[in-house]
Amino acid sequence: MDSADEIVVHNGKRAMSLNELARSQPGMDRLMAEIAERARRLYWAGTLGNWPAAGYFCRTLTKQLRASAFSRPKYAEAMEEFLETDYAPLRDAVAARDAEAFARAWEHLVARVNHWHEHFGKGYLVYRTPDTPPPDLDLSPRAD
Repeated sequence: MDSADEIVVHNGKRAMSLNELARSQPGMDRLMAEIAERARRLYWAGTLGNWPAAGYFCRTLTKQLRASAFSRPKYAEAMEEFLETDYAPLRDAVAARDAEAFARAWEHLVARVNHWHEHFGKGYLVYRTPDTPPPDLDLSPRAD
């Protein structure tokens, strides 16, 4: 028996060992579903020129990507490269509130996401720019 099986924690609903708690963490498939929705919101906020919302989604997407790499360490090195090289132009465009740079950076980002899918043997997962804004948010710009 592993010592982590001997340490018991309670989540408010049941007692479980640390190993059980670790196994309950979401896999990359679940994490990527949340990441894709944040990316959709970021894309539409930036495309519509709602720079405060784009900034918010850019920051929270960064946090989710980092959390995914922490949770799934086999992706950590590649995720750091993605964030520093592939995602940086999008962050910069959002910070500058530059619609043209945002569009170019987004196109580059989509290509790089698909590169990384291919790199990790998931080339059958082809990301594309979302056709429609999220139905639950009005991401049109607001007066500052």
